[in-house]
Amino acid sequence: MNIAFKTERLLIRFAQIADAAELVKLVNQANFIKYIGDKGIYTLDDAKKYIKDSFISAHKEHGFGPYIITLHDETVIGIVGFYQRATMQHPDLGFALKDGFEKKGYIFEAATILLNNRHKLGIKDVCAITSTANLGSQNVLYKLGFTEVGKAFINADKATIKVFIYD
Repeated sequence: MNIAFKTERLLIRFAQIADAAELVKLVNQANFIKYIGDKGIYTLDDAKKYIKDSFISAHKEHGFGPYIITLHDETVIGIVGFYQRATMQHPDLGFALKDGFEKKGYIFEAATILLNNRHKLGIKDVCAITSTANLGSQNVLYKLGFTEVGKAFINADKATIKVFIYD
C-alpha cells in the first residue's frame, strides 16, 4: 500500500487497480450522481480504466491528483485530491465519501492534510467547486477556510456550480 499521507484516523493513499470495486460502489451512489454526476463507471473494467486515466495519470502528469481515503484498518471510505481541470485557473480540491461515512469529520481531516501539504505537491493556489445544492460540501469548504467567489458552468450540461478559493 502506497501511503501519501497519514492522519490520526485515516490513510490517504495512491489508487491501485484493486480499488476498482470500491470505486464502482462510490460513483454509483445516489448522492454522488446527484451532486457530482454520472461518471459512466458501471463495471470493474470501467473503474480500472478510470483509475488509470484519472488517478494514476494525473499524479504522473501534474505531480498531484486524487487519492483513496481509508481507515487505518484499510477500509476504503472515499476519495480526496486535487484536480487540474482545463476550465479552472487553479487545481481544485475534490472529495466524496461512501454512504455511511458522512458527518464524521473524515473529509475535513483528509482535506486538511492535503491543504497543509499542497506546497510539497507544487500547488500554491487552490479552488473548489460544488453543485449549488450540495450544502454539505459547501459547509466543509467554509470550515476548511474556503471563500465562495462566484458561480460558473464547466460541463456540457450547463449546470450552475459554486466556485470557492482557499484563503
